[in-house]
Amino acid sequence: MSGTMLYNSSTIDNLVSELQSYNKSITTEKQNAQDAANNLLSEGWSSGTDNGASATFKQKHDSLMTDLEDLLNTLSKGTQHVQDALSRAQSTDTKVADDFSW
Repeated sequence: MSGTMLYNSSTIDNLVSELQSYNKSITTEKQNAQDAANNLLSEGWSSGTDNGASATFKQKHDSLMTDLEDLLNTLSKGTQHVQDALSRAQSTDTKVADDFSW
């Protein structure tokens, strides 16, 4: 087995771009869900005669928001790790190349 690491920086840049796009899309959908929930809770169930449906909905919605926030945090960390790994690889390449310069 070789100790050589192969990478393609443009492929990694595309991956980072896709991860950032996912983050943006999920953030937008999270906000849309929050806006819809706020509207539903403030207007749809304002009578107080929903037999606990609003409380059940809010509990499930809060759980969804927590899960989405956890997903966004994981996605952000993963994106940063990919960017950091590429940066370290490029830095190492430069150092190795400099060793061969006379």
